[in-house]
Amino acid sequence: MTKLKGLALVSGFIKLIIICSLIQPMIVGCTQPTENVSKADLNQEIQPTENLVKADLNQEIKLHIDQMALMESKTMQVKVLDIVEDSRCPADVVCVQPGQVTIAFEVVKENSKPEEVELTLRAAQDNLAVKNFDGYSMTLKNVEPLPMTNQEKIIQSDYIVTIVVSKS
Repeated sequence: MTKLKGLALVSGFIKLIIICSLIQPMIVGCTQPTENVSKADLNQEIQPTENLVKADLNQEIKLHIDQMALMESKTMQVKVLDIVEDSRCPADVVCVQPGQVTIAFEVVKENSKPEEVELTLRAAQDNLAVKNFDGYSMTLKNVEPLPMTNQEKIIQSDYIVTIVVSKS
């Protein structure tokens, strides 16, 4: 009889441990940290660095890959993430089709999560180079350098992306 009581106690103890291990995550860490960026975060006094450029609305901004522009209005940050595609015609030849270049950006506005935006420069399709969101407009103006036939591929760090951010 005492053996049965002992087994019942052990069984009850095991059940208690299992229940506690299931409930513990709910008690300790139920909430996910938010990735929203507050105006206070953007308004901190930030000094320009190699990877951060202060920029004005309605002005051309030249950025490299992984470089970020902090708008002087301090309500938005724009970072160049990647050259998604570069099928532009080399500068030293004449092509039937001009090709295109697509750039991936990360845009962070106050009180919102980072948003990935892709803009494309393609001849006669200017609408692909513009993104409107939350009262702002971002336009891809230029991507340098142009490919050349005597080079295999442009190194990512050599790209210079020119954008303009304005209130729409």
